[in-house]
This record gives sequence, structure tokens and C-alpha cells, in this order.
Amino acid sequence: MTPTLPTSEREAGLSDRLAASPAGGRRYAVKAIWRTVQGEGAQAGRPAVFVRLAGCNLWSGYDRDRQRDAARHGNACALWCDTDFAPPGAVKLSAGDLAAQAAAVAGGVRFCVLTGGEPLLQADAELIEALHDQGFWVAVETNGTQRLADAFGDGPAPDWVVCSPKLPVEQLPIEACDELKLVVPDYRPGAYAALAARARQRPDGSRYLWLQPEDGPRLAEATRLALDLCFEDPRWRVSVQTHKALGVD
Repeated sequence: MTPTLPTSEREAGLSDRLAASPAGGRRYAVKAIWRTVQGEGAQAGRPAVFVRLAGCNLWSGYDRDRQRDAARHGNACALWCDTDFAPPGAVKLSAGDLAAQAAAVAGGVRFCVLTGGEPLLQADAELIEALHDQGFWVAVETNGTQRLADAFGDGPAPDWVVCSPKLPVEQLPIEACDELKLVVPDYRPGAYAALAARARQRPDGSRYLWLQPEDGPRLAEATRLALDLCFEDPRWRVSVQTHKALGVD
């Protein structure tokens, strides 16, 4: 039987239960805050509180725009992305209010993942500082189209950066990441060698390089391809979406 999480631990819009912060300072459009486990990559299985920031620079989030945005940007993800990051239902929160709400949802968990859409369209040093003040170790999941220096300057930055690119490598200015994740079959190692070199080396000289089979009707094909590609180049690993196996968001 698939476990059912309490409402506070499932991804859900905030507008029906949380008021916006007063206008006057920087506010962030937040679509959802929920407690779960990280399902992918090096942090898989780790209890986390996810903060989904609204908006993306590669797809509007509406089905009617999938073909248009895929053609406009040259990104296949607009055709199959199943994430609800569209602005309706988002709540605008100050950095302090967002961090406090994340802490309230997290309970004793102190691992926070900023996701989207594209979280680096909004996330900045002020938000990272507020989350750090609440005791969080902060990860961000980005598509690589934004420079970390532009988002965070000389201020506090995320503790962990996961890059899952959706555009050709020459259009990805991100300076570095801790993990690189390619969603196959549309994104493959041969096209991202230069970006793989920007993944930070671990003490043993290896890097976290992941191949994530696309979920949905192409899952079997994508899984076979991910396995084949990893056997061809063992620097890459297959990433399994363990949160879906567990039946949690």
C-alpha cells in the first residue's frame, strides 16, 4: 500500500492556508513548501523540506504553451515536464517569513531544497541567509541558465548545487555545481562534457554525474539507455527516483 503523508508533508499550494507577507521589501513567489525525502542523486533518502519557487524561463507551465516554448527555446523539457510551478496559487513571502514557514513545516529536519521551475530566477543571498539563520543546510536545483554570481554575489550562497540542464551547453553560464543530472533520452553525456568538467571533484577525484531516466511513457526506453550509457562511461551513474518508489511527493 502506498503511504499517505499528512497534508503538511505533501506538496500543495499555499494560497489557501498562508497569507502573503506585507509589501515593502523583497518578496519571493512561493508555490509550495512541504516535508518529504530527497529522492534523487547524492542526497537521496535524506529527509528534507522542499520550497518550490514559482516561475521558469524555459516553459510557462501551461499545457497550451508546451509546443511553443519547446520551439522557442529549443528545450525538450517543455514537452514532458510535469511540475506545477505556474504562478497561480503562489504566495509572496519575505525571506524571513519564507524561512520561518519552512522551519515550521520541517519540524526537526534541517535540509532545505530550493526548486522550481527555475529557483535562481528568485533565490538570492538574502533568502539563503534567512534559511541559514533557521539552521538549514540549503541545496538548490537549477537548469544552469543562471550564473551563481549573479544570483548571490559575494553574499551567502547555497551549500549544494544540483544542475539539470535543458539547453545546449554553450547556453549554460553556471560556473560550477556539486551534481550534474541529465534526463535521458533527451539529454546525453556526449553533449555535456564541458559542463561535466564544471562539476566539483570529490576527495577521491570523482564527480557526481547522474543519468535520470525520464518518467512517463518512455520510462522503459529511457532506463535501458541510461544503463547502456553508464556501462559505456562508468563515470556516470543511474539516478533512480526513490521518492516515487516510496509513494511520496
